[in-house]
Amino acid sequence: MFIALRNRIRQGILLGCVSGAALLIPALGQASAATYPAGGSTFTGSAEGWKVASSPEKSCKALGLLEILCANAGEYDGTTGVPAGSYEVKTNVTLNLLGLFKGELTAESPTFTAVGSGTGSLALTRAFAPGNLLNLGPQFTYTANLVDKTTNTKQKAITETLTAETPFAAKSGAVSLTAGHSYAVQVETSTSSTVADLGLLGEAVGRFDNVSVTGPDAPSTPGGNDGANGGNGGAGEEGGGGGNGKRGAGGVSSDRLESLIRSSSLVGPATLKGNRLSVKAKCPAKVNATCTITLQGLLSRKKPATAGRKAKVKKGRAKNFALTVKPAARKAVKTKSKLLFKETVKAGKAKATVYKAIKLVRK
Repeated sequence: MFIALRNRIRQGILLGCVSGAALLIPALGQASAATYPAGGSTFTGSAEGWKVASSPEKSCKALGLLEILCANAGEYDGTTGVPAGSYEVKTNVTLNLLGLFKGELTAESPTFTAVGSGTGSLALTRAFAPGNLLNLGPQFTYTANLVDKTTNTKQKAITETLTAETPFAAKSGAVSLTAGHSYAVQVETSTSSTVADLGLLGEAVGRFDNVSVTGPDAPSTPGGNDGANGGNGGAGEEGGGGGNGKRGAGGVSSDRLESLIRSSSLVGPATLKGNRLSVKAKCPAKVNATCTITLQGLLSRKKPATAGRKAKVKKGRAKNFALTVKPAARKAVKTKSKLLFKETVKAGKAKATVYKAIKLVRK
């Protein structure tokens, strides 16, 4: 009898543990996250504010006494990525007399301000193409760091060395964020040769795409710090309205507004029927105010494909925008599988502009 009673007690404890775990899983799933810079760097249409933080003209040098001339560069590549568009670091060898080389370069993201404190992750996809320099035994080493501009400290999240043709693959590492602190992602790269061979010229290219830092979102309770410090937002071509830290009617800063619309505003795909283009745009619920959305289709940053449309959209709601394709752009639009859109959103005093390419279907 005592054994049976003990077994029942044990079963009850196990069931209680399982029930507690079942309750915990939904709670964890409901945790919200913020993604930086400005929703993540996908390099769709531009370098998105990324820049070379080192001196590329001085960063490639010969190792030893034998002569070799090389140069480093960091720049946007609109043709290669997942999807197309990435930031590339190139080491170009223009003279090789049995020498060895080493090139170093640091690429840096736009600065952003954390809206929540806690553990997060830094993620990216990377690739390496040694090109004609494969016989020189090239090594491409990169280290992705989260740099706290407020405290001038650095957290190493990812490091890897690639020695052969390597396709794009995702990598990630843990980081910690503090609400109100300003941060930037820095990717330190080093390209070097291990074999001296005469006359081999060309370039080795390391590429990065889909770079993002994900961390805790701002507290949803009254008095939370969502947008409290503003920030300098998209320092590059993307964050046109970010950076002033002004709060909208719902307490959302321009930086936060930009992050929200970049990640969740345009609802694809866009639909082309004749010369009319339809696309849905959403006012994120977390904006906590009515959005005034202006939308326009583009062939490039400076070349419009459609007329612009403006409309008010309530928080949490989406609206279908009907855009007329310009006569001069009709032929080009019909060949596109994706189309670039410029979206400007105002919410109270906050304002942000983002560019985003979405799939284009035809009816």
